[in-house]
Amino acid sequence: MVTSQRPVSRVLISSDNRELNSALAHLLREHDPALNADGPASVVADVAGREGLRLLIIGESGINFAALDLLQTIKELRPELAVLVISAQPTVEHATEAIRRGAEDFVPVPYSEEIVRKEVARILEAAELRDRVAALDRLVSTRSGFERIVSRSTRMRAVFDRATAASRSDTPVLIVGETGTGKELIARAIHSSGRRAKRPFVPINCAALPRDLVESELFGHRRGAFSGALTDHPGLFVAAHGGSLFLDEVSELPLEVQAKLLRVLQDGDVRPVGGLDSRRVDVRILAASNRSFAAMRDKGMRQDLFFRLSVLVIEIPPLRERREDLPLLIAHFLSATEERGGRRVEGIDPQALDLLSEYHFPGNVRELENMIEGLSVTLPPDRTTIRAEDVRSWLHRRGISTVRRTGDATELPLNLNDLEKWAIGEALRQAHGNKSKAAQMLGISRDTLYRKLHELDLRSESPDSLT
Repeated sequence: MVTSQRPVSRVLISSDNRELNSALAHLLREHDPALNADGPASVVADVAGREGLRLLIIGESGINFAALDLLQTIKELRPELAVLVISAQPTVEHATEAIRRGAEDFVPVPYSEEIVRKEVARILEAAELRDRVAALDRLVSTRSGFERIVSRSTRMRAVFDRATAASRSDTPVLIVGETGTGKELIARAIHSSGRRAKRPFVPINCAALPRDLVESELFGHRRGAFSGALTDHPGLFVAAHGGSLFLDEVSELPLEVQAKLLRVLQDGDVRPVGGLDSRRVDVRILAASNRSFAAMRDKGMRQDLFFRLSVLVIEIPPLRERREDLPLLIAHFLSATEERGGRRVEGIDPQALDLLSEYHFPGNVRELENMIEGLSVTLPPDRTTIRAEDVRSWLHRRGISTVRRTGDATELPLNLNDLEKWAIGEALRQAHGNKSKAAQMLGISRDTLYRKLHELDLRSESPDSLT
């Protein structure tokens, strides 16, 4: 079936035979109301002046080389335009020459209406696919990294402004924010929007590196430098040469590695473990931490390194402080889940959105993404919308009790176990996981708190997840 969503003609018929022109127009207009059925006075002029035109049908009483010359002229003028030739009294020579000069196909008269419909549908579908691919290519090539970040909150707008300013220079950047807020996404956006965009972006989680291998991973090593060093290893600084190195959880680096990192930042020279010679590198450092400035100092981060990395600081707010982003993020994650092969979910009910708006989201945007994907997978087959009971069930399966607000009143869980879980979880959240402080807030001893955690099967839950 040929369909059209465009206000301009997608198919133009040019025929020297009025009966053929009328028959083709009637055949196709049933499926394409925007079809222009009248043959233009000048095919070349009409083709040149029509935007949105996808297919030209040339109908001839008998194909000749004059018609083939017209076909060649049109293809030179509009190479992307598909041309279908329909002609009476065809010859193999004419059909072959028409294809050679750029026709999509050659249909003899008398023709089968079903064949013509299918041929036109195939040509238009292929043209639309090419349009989508071309649009995607233009989108990828022109969109900056920041436009890929989904947000409409005023607080995130301030983040974008600082990150955009950071992309215009090579100064070190320190990005701080809770786990799951999108620190690496911001770092990638800074890199892809700057002059180093075509060079490597090399991310590394400093907290995940074994302490005895951190220096080797970052700066490289020479063969035989230590047990297991069977070959030379260039290291991540060399791998990121000309581009950006993203040091996630930089405050977790051992002090001796921090000292060497500081020297690289100051001198631009990297010396591998077990090597005597240094190598000059051109690397932009983007660092991140989920700790506050005070926590970084308490953790033992070198003050001189901190000052060197924090020339420009970008603080990303947690999701609970920008809840206006929830509808936009949910729609984005539903679409992304479908694109990855998941089922189509139309949206989320207002009651479910209200419930999520009350949730603390200790895992921030990453937790929301995982939640939406999980809800999409487990949604009953007969529904395409996420409801409040789906969200509540998802949270309950993870030992998370919810707080629902009705008007100005707060509706707490009525089940005693759920109420105790909620109270303990809330105390641990407010105490930032400090069990002694949480027990004091609850008016119980630390031993009692541990017993309650055991009885309520909360031992495997992180304190931040119990809200």
